[in-house]
Amino acid sequence: TVYIPKGTYDICKPLTIYGNTTLLLDNETILRRCHSGPLLKNGRRFGFYRGYNGHSHIHIKGGKFDMNGVSYPYNNTAMCIGHAEDIQLIGVTIKNVVSGHAIDACGINGLYIKSCSFEGFIDYSGERFYSEAIQLDIQVPGAFPKFGTTDGTITKNVIIEDCYFGPSELPEMGSWNRAIGSHASRHNRYYENIHIRNNIFEDIQGYALTPLKYKDAFIINNKFINCEGGIRYLGVRDGKNAADVMTGKDLGSQAGINMNIIGNEFKGSMSKDAIHVRNYNNVKHKDVLIVGNTFNNSTQSIHLEDIDTVFLSPVEAGIQVTTINVDEIKK
Repeated sequence: TVYIPKGTYDICKPLTIYGNTTLLLDNETILRRCHSGPLLKNGRRFGFYRGYNGHSHIHIKGGKFDMNGVSYPYNNTAMCIGHAEDIQLIGVTIKNVVSGHAIDACGINGLYIKSCSFEGFIDYSGERFYSEAIQLDIQVPGAFPKFGTTDGTITKNVIIEDCYFGPSELPEMGSWNRAIGSHASRHNRYYENIHIRNNIFEDIQGYALTPLKYKDAFIINNKFINCEGGIRYLGVRDGKNAADVMTGKDLGSQAGINMNIIGNEFKGSMSKDAIHVRNYNNVKHKDVLIVGNTFNNSTQSIHLEDIDTVFLSPVEAGIQVTTINVDEIKK
């Protein structure tokens, strides 16, 4: 166990945390980036980690990790965590990120994030529209350059609960382009057993949640406040995201399995859909449940496309629901 007392600490190079470590920070402790790299990573550069066998059983509680993006406007990620099991963050604040992620969780089995706050993001380049505060990721070429093998290890068994995603107190640092999601995949690899619940997403500049080919996912009791879009759930069309991990051969479209969107609140106008479910090439998502959600603005809409069965509870009057290539809608 490592304890960091109250104070502001200027961090001049990336910190490395090793397995079986508990890092406790006073609630008034600030680790402030003063370089161009990440703040924290769980492996050494060129480390040859495979599967979930990297530095694991890492628990971080309390404190603020400030990427200091106004003073150090360099694209990077605050916490780069890869090839590991049992990663926990409780009561942590990560803020003022430039273009990257607050957390890149790449090839993690067992990720628990509770009562954390993700505040402040800017993309000076204008090219990182897909950048999530928390990226649930897969170890493939280009995904996780810090260390480890690109062996197709995917993140699974995740709980993210009671967290806040929004702007920081600095006027330059707005809200995130996306809050939680994924934008890489491979054939027959699924982000599996994912629970996103009781979070607040505020002023997100794109879709707040962007699950990609998830299996057994539960998005429950979250609040979406003045976000441009709510939840976008896609499968994989073709190209590298449809490739076999070993051969690189494009094996075609795949869809997700068992997505549950329950009891969420959508507040404020939206330029994108509140809930957008879609796949490609007549390959259909299996079992999508959308029940008990509330919508309070006529600009909010639901788009359902390429699904075998949707369980959809009634929505408020004035909320447009579009269905395309859906086999069965149960109400």
